Amino acid sequence: MVNLEILFGVLPALILFLYGIEHFSDEIKNLAGDKFRELIGKLTKNPVRGVFLGAFVTSIIQSSTATTVITVSLVNSGIISFTNSLGIIFGSNIGTTITAQLIALKLTSFAPVFIVIGFLITFFSKKHKIIGKPFFYFGLVFYALALVSAAVEPIKSDPAMIELFSNLSNIPLAVIVGFVFTSVVQSSSVTTGLIIVLTQNGLIDLRAGIPLLLGANIGTSTTAVLASLGLNLYARRAGIANLMFNIVGSLLLIPFIDIFIYFIKNLGGTPASQMANAHMIFNIITAIIFLFLIKQFTKLINKMVPGEEDEILFETKYLTENLPENNAEALKLIKAELKYSIDITILLYKQTVNMFKRPKKAGFAKLEKLESLNDYLDEKIEKAILTVSHRKLSKNEAKKTVILVQISNAIEQLGDLGEDLGKISFEMFESGKDMSYESIEAVDTINKKFKATLLILKENLPYVAKKMHNKIKGSEEEILNLINKKYEEHIERLQEENDYKGGTFVESISIIESSVSKMREIRKLCEKFTKLKT
Repeated sequence: MVNLEILFGVLPALILFLYGIEHFSDEIKNLAGDKFRELIGKLTKNPVRGVFLGAFVTSIIQSSTATTVITVSLVNSGIISFTNSLGIIFGSNIGTTITAQLIALKLTSFAPVFIVIGFLITFFSKKHKIIGKPFFYFGLVFYALALVSAAVEPIKSDPAMIELFSNLSNIPLAVIVGFVFTSVVQSSSVTTGLIIVLTQNGLIDLRAGIPLLLGANIGTSTTAVLASLGLNLYARRAGIANLMFNIVGSLLLIPFIDIFIYFIKNLGGTPASQMANAHMIFNIITAIIFLFLIKQFTKLINKMVPGEEDEILFETKYLTENLPENNAEALKLIKAELKYSIDITILLYKQTVNMFKRPKKAGFAKLEKLESLNDYLDEKIEKAILTVSHRKLSKNEAKKTVILVQISNAIEQLGDLGEDLGKISFEMFESGKDMSYESIEAVDTINKKFKATLLILKENLPYVAKKMHNKIKGSEEEILNLINKKYEEHIERLQEENDYKGGTFVESISIIESSVSKMREIRKLCEKFTKLKT
């Protein structure tokens, strides 16, 4: 009967704790808004800085799961690279130890105060509601733990429960229990909170608690792995990296667990604070080890999740936040970035035709990302040109900035046409329709000539000398003649074949024809740029 009472005392309190953690995390993310993602995206160039960022963000939102899932999604969207994500992953485990420290400090005593303050702010001030809710849920988290603590009090005198917890001194069993429980509740904070409460009540010691914490670390990684399934190669690697970081870290500690326990005990403190210290120190040491071995760890993950996929990152290749003071140097970087934007456009058209040949969802996701990157580069280039235009410029320099903006816009519009071409292949994929082999080959042939011409234009951008002008112009005419020839063949097939349906084919080459016109526009802008005196 006692066991049943304990169950109905602990279970609702754990549910309340889980509910509080989840909503507290959501409210903090809502409070931060888009800046939350931007912060992670910008501050990860250095892995050490990434560790501090991961620890800081997780300590605020009280959820390493939320941090790692967001990190995986940022890798998938190209905001940060897989390599740069590792620091955040290492740091997120440190951040989540703050929960254990707060519980060990008996913050549960102040939980009602936070609940009341949060409620009053939310109830009496709609304007400050967004601030009141995090206060409320923060208090709810620790109030729920106080309920857990009260509910487990009878366990001290229950022989069956004492026997159950004594079995947790078996390290592999304790790791498994921590892993399974955390995987079910999807929150290591819930597990660590419960472990600290059990320690405060004298039900488990360091030898049982530390393996439970190791299992909790591994269990919380399952969410990021599940979130990464179906995403791109680098997002999947980030998900597996999070899992392997926790598994390998745990395996490194287990042979030295007695030495580690001896070290923690010598630091002093109450049993609960010792458990919280063990949790924090282990995660800090593990993060430091992995920072030193980050190259080797990256190679291991690359082997575990193999693949040959371009990592598309939303970042400029040449432009920086601070442009050179010298106008000529600044314009040189802008020109280089324009060439890079054409490289991305060429990749976009290549991917589009690949989708006609071998359509698959991951390929369409890459296509969409390339088009978005094309827009992103246009925005950054225009911003850089605007910065230069506000300086003291010569008449020719001022004219050049105007033309460069026009060229950047034209490249962006060229990318939009490539996306339109991709939409045709996607609609065919979704509807289960297909294009004849001959039609796909024709689109591929025309597209290859278009890309080759665009590449020549890119190599000379933004200067087009007369000799190069004639070569590009001649290539444009060849492509248009080829398109006209394909139009004529299409008409003949319509007349001769009753079952021939070439609507998508005509639509496809029509878009490429528009793309050639846009390329011609870029060439003419380059000619105007070339005529300006240096």
